[in-house]
Amino acid sequence: MLALRWSDIKDGSAFTDRSLCQTRAGLVFKGTKTERPRDVKLPEATMPILERHRERQNEYRTQFGPRYRADLDLIFANTDGTPLKPNSISGTVSRICKHAGLPKGASLHVLRHSHASQLAERGVDLPTISERLGHSSVRTTADIYAHAMRGKDAAAAKVWDAIQESDRTEKSKGLN
Repeated sequence: MLALRWSDIKDGSAFTDRSLCQTRAGLVFKGTKTERPRDVKLPEATMPILERHRERQNEYRTQFGPRYRADLDLIFANTDGTPLKPNSISGTVSRICKHAGLPKGASLHVLRHSHASQLAERGVDLPTISERLGHSSVRTTADIYAHAMRGKDAAAAKVWDAIQESDRTEKSKGLN
C-alpha cells in the first residue's frame, strides 16, 4: 500500500504493480512478491475517505511548493510527498492497535489476516480472496485460511436440500 499512487486508483479499484521495501541502502520501489499486477476493488466507503485524504495532501503540496515530491504521486506519504518507511508504519500500527485495546500482538499483518478470514467466513470464494491478497496460488490461501471455512457443514446440507427440492419440483412439473 505504501507504493500505491493516485494514478493507480481508477473506477473504484486500486491497481497494484509494485511494493516499497526498506533496505540498508534506503527505500526501494520494486515489483510485487508474485510479480503479477492486480486490480483490487475498493469498498465504496473508502472512496470518500481517500478524497478527504487527497484534499489534506494537496494542502501539504501547497505548503511545500516545489519541494513537494509530486513526481512520486504517492497516496500514503510524508507531508513533503516522500515515501513513508515501512518499518515505521508497522510500528505505528502496532501502537495504534495496542492503544485501541486490541489483543497483544495485533499488527498490520494481523489486520490483513483478519480481513481475509472474515471474507472467507462470509462465503467469499478462495480465488477472490487469493487475488485480493496477491497470493501466488489459491492453494496458499486455502492452506492459510481453511480454518475460516470450517463449520459450514450444516449450511452445505441446507443448500443440498434446496437443490434436491428444486430437482423434485422440476421432475414433478415434467410428469404432469
